[in-house]
Parts: sequence; C-alpha cells; structure tokens
Amino acid sequence: MEKAILIAFFLVATSMAYNQALAQEEDIIISPSPEEFADEPAAFYDHELLHHMTTERIRFLQECADKMSSKCGTEISEGLVYDKPVSEACCENVLRIGIDCHEGLMSFVFATYELKDVADEIFPRSKKIWNQCVRTTAARIGAPIAYET
Repeated sequence: MEKAILIAFFLVATSMAYNQALAQEEDIIISPSPEEFADEPAAFYDHELLHHMTTERIRFLQECADKMSSKCGTEISEGLVYDKPVSEACCENVLRIGIDCHEGLMSFVFATYELKDVADEIFPRSKKIWNQCVRTTAARIGAPIAYET
C-alpha cells in the first residue's frame, strides 16, 4: 500500500464526512442512495459508515483533519504504513491537535472499507507514533499523556 493512497483516501473521506454533515444540517441529500452503490461494495460500506455517525462526530473529525498539516499527514501515513518515525515538527502538530483528535481520525480511517482489513496490523502504530511524540516533544509544548502500553 502506498502512502499516496492512504493520504488521498484520508482527505476524500474527511471531505465526504464534512459534506455529509452539512447536508444533514440542511436536510439536503447530496450523497447517492445505497442502491446506487450496488456494484461498489467499498462505496456502500463507507456510505453506511458515515450514515451511522452523528453530525457532531463528523464535524469533530473534520475540525481535527483541518488542524493537521498536509506535511504531517504524509509523515503519519509513512509512519503507519512503513513503521517510520515522524519528525519533531510533525509530533508537535499531532500533540497540539490532541489525543482525542488523533484517536478519532485513526479510528475513522481504519474503519473504512479499504483499510478495515489491515487495521489490526497498522492501528497499533498510531499509538506508537503518539507515544513517540510524547517522549520527544511533549516537554517542550506541555505534557500530553501517553497511551498505556
């Protein structure tokens, strides 16, 4: 799996989540109906995933995604896929968005059709990245908590 795929999927998914939230607020249906996904199991699955999320949750995840720099998103993707460490600058970005945002985004991304089958393998790396960032950067910006290991 290449990093570009993960980044692109993340951006598309968060954009879809935001648009879905706006549509729910305005009582406008902008996404296709489930019947239109008959030949696309991934799209149907992800549509249903979003459909079962509250507007508040979608808005929260969108705000979290908006706080993440694209450079840091790339580094995190590489860290998740290739088990690489992230830079101190990216760690600062990750820690500043907070553990709830980090965990929420990771949970959402790994619940999607394309990534659900690798979630057990890759999701623990998100905790590893968070803990690495706490060790290397937290003292400089405040002390977020580490995940229990």
